[in-house]
Amino acid sequence: MTHAGAGPDTWKRMAGELGLCGLAVPERFGGAGAGLAEVAVAVAEAGRVLLPLPLLSTALAGAVLASEASVAGGVLAGIADGSVRAAFVVGVGVSAGGGGRLSGVVAHVLDGAEADVFVVRAGAALFLVRAGSAAVSGTETLDQTRSQATVEFRDAPAVPLGADAGRAEELLRVMLAVESAAAAGYCLDRTVAYLKTREQFGRALGTFQALRHRCADLAVEVTSADATARAAVRAATERPAELPVLGPLAKKHCADVFWQVAAETVQLHGGIGFTWEHEAHRYLKRAKSTQLLHGSPAELRRLVAERAGLY
Repeated sequence: MTHAGAGPDTWKRMAGELGLCGLAVPERFGGAGAGLAEVAVAVAEAGRVLLPLPLLSTALAGAVLASEASVAGGVLAGIADGSVRAAFVVGVGVSAGGGGRLSGVVAHVLDGAEADVFVVRAGAALFLVRAGSAAVSGTETLDQTRSQATVEFRDAPAVPLGADAGRAEELLRVMLAVESAAAAGYCLDRTVAYLKTREQFGRALGTFQALRHRCADLAVEVTSADATARAAVRAATERPAELPVLGPLAKKHCADVFWQVAAETVQLHGGIGFTWEHEAHRYLKRAKSTQLLHGSPAELRRLVAERAGLY
């Protein structure tokens, strides 16, 4: 599956010139030796522009594999220089058999169509699998700015990792929350700028009180999403005991806010907001797609309630 703007030159610049893929990769493997907080900054900026490249999955894989140098050194070096793209297969459906070989099918794997390696959750364990050992088929989705795939393992050879599988899945949710909060902020910024310049009845639309109130409400929601995403990143880096609750909570809240703001962006842009040429529909589609990835809103509410001991 290919996407506009997803050419190899752009990826090469991101990985080689900017070093974004290897932010959390140890320096001895060619990375920056930074951490999840720095990865979150890059993911946020990519989310603001709906970057159609697997930065989120690959950069996060570098962070998860950073402590697995003994078995993943070559992969880490490839992530750092951009020659290896990664994706996470963390949904239910994969099991480990004898000799650590994996079997099972998982749909809607984010960035799976472009991946060279997969970080796979099988039960409570985490494994590293080369893409050539899996059957990968691209999946057409509502969001045309980012690929998803169905990945099938048939007794595939896998390298066991010592990393916590549950933590890896929550980190993926945290990064989706970060991306959603940033994209929602971009939608609001563009909407406010449009209302300041578009005139109706001889006045800028931004002077109408009803529209001001709607934007003010959206600003409150965007601020709350940003704060929630920041709290989740802080939990991942400083308070790991809070991550099992804050991970799904942040993903659910930030994705919901993104959907609300994107929908209002279409409405507040009036007639042009409904057109194919305007960018609003791309954000709306990304928001809905993200809402359903790695737990629907209802599933995540239930998960948060269970982990927080609310029932």
